[in-house]
Amino acid sequence: MSVRPAPPFDVWAWTQCQAETWSAALDPAGRGRQLAALRLERLIAAAQAGSPLYRRHASGARALADFEPVSKKLLMAQFDDWATDRRITRGAVDAFVADPAAIADGWLGRYLVWTSSGTSGEPGVFVQDGASLAAYDAIDSLRLRAVGRNPVPLGAWGMGRCFAFLGATGGHFAGHVSMERLRRLAPPPWAPRVELLSVLEPLRELAARLQALQPDVLITYPSAASALARLQAAGTLTLKLRELWLGGEQLSAAQRELVRGAFGCPVRNSYGASEFFSMAFECSEGRLHLNDDWVILEPVDRHLRPVAPGEESHTTLLTNLANRTQPLLRYELADRVRFTCEACSCGNAFPVIEVQGRADHTLELPGRDGRAVTILPLALETAIEEEAGVTLFQVLDRGAAGIELRFEAGVADPRAAFAACRKVMLAFFARHGALPVRISQGKAPPRQQARSGKVRRVLVDAGD
Repeated sequence: MSVRPAPPFDVWAWTQCQAETWSAALDPAGRGRQLAALRLERLIAAAQAGSPLYRRHASGARALADFEPVSKKLLMAQFDDWATDRRITRGAVDAFVADPAAIADGWLGRYLVWTSSGTSGEPGVFVQDGASLAAYDAIDSLRLRAVGRNPVPLGAWGMGRCFAFLGATGGHFAGHVSMERLRRLAPPPWAPRVELLSVLEPLRELAARLQALQPDVLITYPSAASALARLQAAGTLTLKLRELWLGGEQLSAAQRELVRGAFGCPVRNSYGASEFFSMAFECSEGRLHLNDDWVILEPVDRHLRPVAPGEESHTTLLTNLANRTQPLLRYELADRVRFTCEACSCGNAFPVIEVQGRADHTLELPGRDGRAVTILPLALETAIEEEAGVTLFQVLDRGAAGIELRFEAGVADPRAAFAACRKVMLAFFARHGALPVRISQGKAPPRQQARSGKVRRVLVDAGD
């Protein structure tokens, strides 16, 4: 039996990041900005010295504003010229992520690899070095978990505790890879019990597994937590959670009230992405504070120009100050962000942001046993992306009229895409216990949100 390569862990970088992240929190405007400026300077130097892509696009750049914004599509198309470690090529990384047994393995002896979904139209592959992982670890331990009263013990990452991760599994997705890395890094008896549950499973089966597991901490999406909270309120579930950690989607006020009331435990919300795992943490007042000592977010309009202070952006440019192996400078992130102008009443001096991110709808379909079947949006999206290979779609639930599939202009063969998606969706709904559903191909383009122009992938719709 071969021994799998251990997940990367840089002791020196981890120690340094813990110390710097702790000190920055004491003085965000002083020490925090000083560290951010130093990291940006080193990032620019590394990108220009080691990345052919950035040498072409920003050879004479001296400041961040000198860099032209880059998109995921551009970076994926020029992947082989992107990284500062020239061994990192698309062919090599694709071969690695093709093996599901390699999840959280150290790649090339020093890297962690994860993939992003294609819901923005372009799947991504991201390589994390020891320094970026150490930064994410420090943010997670010192900021996310330190908020609130009586947090889960940090010393041994919850020694003796049971953590349940309910999300996208079975592939090299960021959440799955991160949880598997943490599980493998902590040896017994210090390791917590970590159970991975696939969001693709029917909700009732997930509820039964959680009921038997009785985790101390549940980590999942707001839509999944809301569906489970309804089961908890109905008495179907009787979980005794110590904490509920949420991310991956926008958390609404109604969702927060629902899950907090049902589970009666602290709810910890965070904002992150595959491009930077822990961008913002939630304070005791329920507001998101940006980790601006580690990441820069620029709110911009549709022409990628800065918006006025306090104004909501059309999109956002992200600069990852932690990762100098696969540099991200002024990367287009498909989220609307607003920096608030007033200080937070919690006393934390890190900037407060409001995020308009993913907010797809949960479907309720008639079930074979007479009960409604809950279909989580991210579960359906993942099934379509992974099994049908289609990313530029929109699912519209028109009630009695059935479900309509619409495709964006970037889909080369809509008829073939519809056939593939329909097959996957029918099988997916059947696995979840739903009655047969009429699925038709829409002629109109996907419905866009009025303010942002962005497309919800799963939408309950009353008609045009």
